[in-house]
Amino acid sequence: MIQIRHRYTNAVLLRRAHLRETDLCDVDLSHAGLAGAYLVGADLSGAALRDADLSDADLRSTNLSGACLARARLACADLRGANLSGADLRGADLRGANLSGADLRGADLRGANLSRADLSGACLVDADLRNAGLACADLSRACLACADLRSANLSRACLVDADLRNADLSHAGLARADLSGADLRGADISDASLRMAKFDGTISDYYEVLANAHAEVPDLLAAVREGRIDGSAYVGECACLVGTLAKIRRVDYTGIDGVEPCLKRPIERFFLGIAEGDTPANSTFSALVEMWTEEWLLSNPVTT
Repeated sequence: MIQIRHRYTNAVLLRRAHLRETDLCDVDLSHAGLAGAYLVGADLSGAALRDADLSDADLRSTNLSGACLARARLACADLRGANLSGADLRGADLRGANLSGADLRGADLRGANLSRADLSGACLVDADLRNAGLACADLSRACLACADLRSANLSRACLVDADLRNADLSHAGLARADLSGADLRGADISDASLRMAKFDGTISDYYEVLANAHAEVPDLLAAVREGRIDGSAYVGECACLVGTLAKIRRVDYTGIDGVEPCLKRPIERFFLGIAEGDTPANSTFSALVEMWTEEWLLSNPVTT
């Protein structure tokens, strides 16, 4: 390949180059100027691209697995369907990038800037996103199972129907984030900032359940406060939402009119985050349920 280099930095200059489906496996393009380059379907697996400029580049379906993109500039790049599994993206600038459907399994994104990026439907299983900037990012339907999001900034991010099972969100900033329908089973959201976070589908579903078990709500609230909820069980000393309401009413958990047990419904998925012994003092899930229940009772008081 003929290389054009910067006269002072010696960096490879490939601005707006047409490199569709080119084999660039394991090449060293550190500090390269690839802004606006056309790299659709190219093989850049294992490539060294640290500090490279790939802003506005077309990287659709590109193989970047295991590549080093530390501190790379990828603002507004098109990475739809790209394979970035195991890639090193520490400190990378991905502002406004399109990563819809991208494979980022096990990627290292510590300190990366992904604000306003489109990560809808992306796979981020086991990804390291500590201290990453994800403000206003679209993570709807993204799979973030077991991802490390400690201290990440997710303010105003869209996490609708995202899979956050067993993700670590401790100390994360989730102010005004939309978590409607998100699967938070086993997730750690301790000390996370949830100020004005949206759980619209979850809250409305919860209130629908409470409306069909009006008389049992005060005792349910007591069970939440005393740590007598186990979101994974319909029966037992400690049970899930539907199981607890049924126990209070002294009927089978399938016997509450208007309340069909279903682990797919948003509020039952949310209750899976509550284990026996969890109280509003030690569990963010329990604290949110307590708050929602208190708010419902203010509008729907139960007379004894």
